[in-house]
Amino acid sequence: MTRLSGIVERIAFRNESSGWAILQLRTDKAGKLDTLVGEAPPVAVGDMIEAEGDWVVDPSWGRQFKASQVTAGPPAGADGIAAYLGSGIVKGIGRGLAARLTAHFGDAIVDVLEREPARLAEVGGVTPKLADELGAAWAEQKGVRDTMLFLHEHGLPAGRAKKIWEAYKERTIPVLKRDPYALARDVQGFGFVSADHLAEQLGVDRDAPERHRAGLRHALEEATGQGHTGVPRAEAQAALAHLTGADEPAFTAALDALAGLNGVVIADDVLYPQPLAGQEQRIAERVRALVAEGTPWPPLDAAARIATAEAALGVALSASQRAAAEKLLATRLAVLTGGPGTGKTTLVRTLLAAVPLGPDAVALAAPTGRAAKRLAESTERDARTLHRLLEAEPGRRFRRGPGRPVDAKLIVVDEASMIDVTLMDALLAALDEDAGLWLVGDVDQLPSVGPGRVLGDLIASGAVPVVRLEEIFRQAEASLIVRNAHRVNAGELPETESGDGLVDFYAVAVKDAADAHDKLTTLVADRMPARFGLDAMDDVQVLCPTNRGALGARTLNDVLRARLNPTPADAVERGERRFAVHDRVMQIENDYERDVYNGDLGRLARIDREHKTVEVRIDGRSLTYRFDELDALQPAYAVTVHKSQGSEYPAVVIVLARQHGRMLRRDLVYTGLTRARRLAVLLVEGDALERALRGRRDARRLTRLAALIEGSP
Repeated sequence: MTRLSGIVERIAFRNESSGWAILQLRTDKAGKLDTLVGEAPPVAVGDMIEAEGDWVVDPSWGRQFKASQVTAGPPAGADGIAAYLGSGIVKGIGRGLAARLTAHFGDAIVDVLEREPARLAEVGGVTPKLADELGAAWAEQKGVRDTMLFLHEHGLPAGRAKKIWEAYKERTIPVLKRDPYALARDVQGFGFVSADHLAEQLGVDRDAPERHRAGLRHALEEATGQGHTGVPRAEAQAALAHLTGADEPAFTAALDALAGLNGVVIADDVLYPQPLAGQEQRIAERVRALVAEGTPWPPLDAAARIATAEAALGVALSASQRAAAEKLLATRLAVLTGGPGTGKTTLVRTLLAAVPLGPDAVALAAPTGRAAKRLAESTERDARTLHRLLEAEPGRRFRRGPGRPVDAKLIVVDEASMIDVTLMDALLAALDEDAGLWLVGDVDQLPSVGPGRVLGDLIASGAVPVVRLEEIFRQAEASLIVRNAHRVNAGELPETESGDGLVDFYAVAVKDAADAHDKLTTLVADRMPARFGLDAMDDVQVLCPTNRGALGARTLNDVLRARLNPTPADAVERGERRFAVHDRVMQIENDYERDVYNGDLGRLARIDREHKTVEVRIDGRSLTYRFDELDALQPAYAVTVHKSQGSEYPAVVIVLARQHGRMLRRDLVYTGLTRARRLAVLLVEGDALERALRGRRDARRLTRLAALIEGSP
């Protein structure tokens, strides 16, 4: 083995998941640079590297040091410290300021940053406020770095160290050493498997009660991740046995411990984890109270008000729509549901004109930004996301709630099928005691991504007034998209029309994944833009049931990027994901600080390697993400149907293949079709569509809300 030591001059590449890196090291005073390749701990420019390995000659890249073992230490010497500080790793310090700081303090700069940051103001251009900010930034970066090294030493990916640090700050390493399973409870992105690996590395007994307790929490969370709010006791016991090997006494002890910590409610041999159990209970109590109360307005002549609204808007409701409007005007809490083409939008517009409340007394909202924008366009009124209506803030809290309700006498929520129990609980808590709530949505679409089946349970309870529109109007019936959506919803194969004329629905057969890739790229890049005047990057959204597999969203993103964005100016990798300049990207988690939410689409505009950031344009705004924040984004040439909920696109291509397995469901295809405004194309392998039509709806979610509303325990 040969030894190599030097200071990191440049990080040419690093995979945060595996740790594999390409580093350029300054190995002598003359500034000679050598290239090191291999798995390395988290490092930064300026770090001192000690490595063992062998020199090799790569046919493409030349002489390299192939490392078998790498250790890293803090920056050494004034030059190393200046390089480290000037790399952009500490917010607020660039190369120029780094050079001035190290010139003034020399090797003592680290001690000054850690113990006497106020002294930084001795350097010209550094104010006392900036000195404090630099000291805080250094402390945070040191904490993140120590956390990264701790994770690396214990065999865990270090790429998410910043999230862990943000959860515990300076307590991070003591907390993880004392209770490694806290990682799964408190930090998004880490589950039981990662925490259990850390616990094993730290010597926690494999039959320790805390291990079984953490495993049971994980089993319950796995079920809620699939939409359930409860888990049968037998299923939970089997899941824990698989995870930890727990026998029945160990399971009972873990369950008793969770119940004692108010972590689970047990009813009819079903385990309902908190806080979901409490949320369903509160929703049921509030729903029962709202149904029992009168409207927020005095008794009125509904027929007369509806007629006046029709005249003002220049619309003519059908008899069924008029009856629905009269029913809604007589209710405080109601559900309006129906499929595409049944006139929900026209009915909502008419109701807003007929209700005896001024525009300022009515709040319109939807779960996603795109759905809120469509609601605003269709009603010509202001509409917001539910998170903005409730004034969401970091930490998943809402400023609106009991004691500070939403300032409205009526809240109308569109795309209500997307509301999960957590959001419904928050919405009802923020409803003024004299206000009403109308929920509008298509109950036949996929239920919420989050746990629960709120809209379906409200309808199933039989206690909430429900209006279901079923009449398809003539103009909508002319659309094959609308007709076929209803056929799919009924379990029937869609219709197609032959001939040279353009229609809005097509089905294309594919033989296998390779054939699907070829036909998909040709459709999106060539045929759809040429025949329908669509922009391949902005107008066409590819949908599929799953993320994984040769015809899952991840692979399809790579295939489509290669065709639509083949020579990007720059690209950066984050785990398994690659982000390139001009890529179509989607926000996949709610970010209250940036005011962007799950499902928002944008384009990656620029990569700044010096400051390790990317610039993304979303809804006309320019947003900056650090490299370590890219987990909040995903490439979005193709997304799952679940991720498309609440959105509409000029055109969609839905890929269905046998490999999609249990995700081939009728409600999934139906939801995908109803995302298209102008054009829908099904790309189908073999009998995948028939399998989907035979598949059950996602009505098997185990929830307790309907029973609680009915008054059952």
